[in-house]
Amino acid sequence: MLPEVTRRYRKKIPDAHRESLDTRISWLWNQRFGTVQMIWKETEDALDYTAATLILQAILAKDLDSIQQIFTRIEGGSRPDEDIAADAPMRI
Repeated sequence: MLPEVTRRYRKKIPDAHRESLDTRISWLWNQRFGTVQMIWKETEDALDYTAATLILQAILAKDLDSIQQIFTRIEGGSRPDEDIAADAPMRI
């Protein structure tokens, strides 16, 4: 009989992906939903929490404006939050 596999979700974003809010969003977008939930629940870092909240809101609410904002941040390269807020208000 095969041993039971226990999968644990990460509880923090790796240091290599914590340079900015954009790098956090990009990393979270490529993770499992449970990982995003665990980071949102367990993190003490404000930017990790903000990135996880944006991802969760977009997915759970099926909010196309939030999803578009995520893609803008991921695909458009790094931009200051003020520039993105000028295009559209923050969704969180």
